[in-house]
Amino acid sequence: MALACPFAAVAQAGRTQVRCAGQVVTEVVVRTEAPSFGAAVERFPWLGRAVTHVHRTTSPGVIRALLVLKPGDRCTPLRRSESERLLLAMPFIADASVTAYPDGAGVRIEVVTVDEPQVVLDAGIKGVSPFVSRVTLGSANLMGNAVYASGQWRDGGFYRDVFAGRYTNYQLFAKPYQLDLRGGRRELGYDWSGQVAFPFLTDVQRVAWRLSTGGSQEYARFFRGGTRPASIPVRREFMEGSVIGRIGPSARMGLIGTQFSVEDVEPGQTPVVITPGGIVADTTTALMGRYAPFRSVRLNALLGFRRVRFRRVTGFDALNAPQDLRTGVQLSSTVGRSLPTSRGASRGESYVGSELYAGIAGAHTFAAIDADVEARRSDTGDWNDLVTNGRAAWYLRPHPRHLVTVDLSWSAVRDSRAPVQLTFADRRGGLRGYDRSWLGGGSRVVARAEERWRIANIRGSAAVGVAAFVDAGRIEANGSPLGTSSGWRQSVGTSLIVAAPARSQRMWRVDLAFPTDRSAGARFELRLTSEDRTQQFWRLPNDIRSARERVLPQSVFRWP
Repeated sequence: MALACPFAAVAQAGRTQVRCAGQVVTEVVVRTEAPSFGAAVERFPWLGRAVTHVHRTTSPGVIRALLVLKPGDRCTPLRRSESERLLLAMPFIADASVTAYPDGAGVRIEVVTVDEPQVVLDAGIKGVSPFVSRVTLGSANLMGNAVYASGQWRDGGFYRDVFAGRYTNYQLFAKPYQLDLRGGRRELGYDWSGQVAFPFLTDVQRVAWRLSTGGSQEYARFFRGGTRPASIPVRREFMEGSVIGRIGPSARMGLIGTQFSVEDVEPGQTPVVITPGGIVADTTTALMGRYAPFRSVRLNALLGFRRVRFRRVTGFDALNAPQDLRTGVQLSSTVGRSLPTSRGASRGESYVGSELYAGIAGAHTFAAIDADVEARRSDTGDWNDLVTNGRAAWYLRPHPRHLVTVDLSWSAVRDSRAPVQLTFADRRGGLRGYDRSWLGGGSRVVARAEERWRIANIRGSAAVGVAAFVDAGRIEANGSPLGTSSGWRQSVGTSLIVAAPARSQRMWRVDLAFPTDRSAGARFELRLTSEDRTQQFWRLPNDIRSARERVLPQSVFRWP
């Protein structure tokens, strides 16, 4: 898998690459490079010095630990390509090449990586005091050691200010183990989680495992026309341990494993209304005593099949950066049964869940679908907690600077034991221009079309693009408390997109969205986002996360 990047060309100058064909690896040489901010930064020496002072280049030891090619190993095309793909999948790496050169009877492996910018900085500004509404500060690659660390403050308005933090170590004990710690005090409530895992990073790997725990106190909102939404407090606690192993060759891989999970959910019995003056009781009969506390203790069997390959492209989910598109088929299934306990857990409960991914890619096009469904069967034979969601998308790149995308996403919840309502206001699953909309229900369908042009490269310091988009969506009540069937709603808009440096996988977007129907709380919206969309094809909307267990068995199968 060749890389079309300047540093790869330099590494190959005057020498002949060889194909990995079972030769012994005699040596692995790693060169890590800081991101290049181009001539626009170089014109101002003080700015260049500031960038150099702030950024610490990734330690070569971090890169060595991620490679699946070591001195003494046999060099195969799979191990070389998987090493390269795994490096590019790390959020702190913007570009990577793994190249073999002849070295006597063996081969010498040369690895070159380019870092993503490591400074994490985000701020919210508004026109009234306090003028700064939120600040996030941290590092995405602390001291070059594959550690993400950040802290956040956000103005809580009439309630408490928000303080939150995150620490993620992508290489615990100099091994490809990952430690993730997150927590925060919210305006009302809190959330925390901890996880240590050896995720399934590559097809070469034989075993993967995960241990996680966490808890939260939050308020589930139910919109009801133009009045303030009713809310139900929800307390959750969870823990789980899982392990899966590979069966068969990497080209046609089977997976089998097991998981033990515990989750406690305690919804409030009386709805409340959150007002600027405080929390007051609500008398909405549709929510009064509707949700009962429950406890789930299960042993799950994990089964999967994976036959995928990867195609290196540029300019799809990133503006001008390389990306590995996943092609082929991956299917994961989970079957679980509750265990008897003395603390009121559901007895005789069964769980079934399945997720399907399929994708096909060419040099100029990509089409894929990712869909999952889950449900539980109680000891009385009734089915509940039916949750389904997914995304189907088609990409067409007729020119290196031009991209057209069309995608359809859907979410549905029926007979949920946890309080939840799907809305257009959800930042990930909803409609742009509807962040203040009070439309909510039990199912949601959203279609999006976008045409994007990369219009400039600012002296290598940044790539700039513009886009025009159309969003259309529909919500159905489908048995959701206080739910509303919306009919089709639309918005149109334009976007300014920036990647800095020019080859960064992260895109900064400013979206200007105009709803075609300004009823139900829809309004003009200016939305700023910063996201690396190359890492994952489909990310769960926030409201769907509230409907599902905090322990997701199928997520054990997900890896770069």
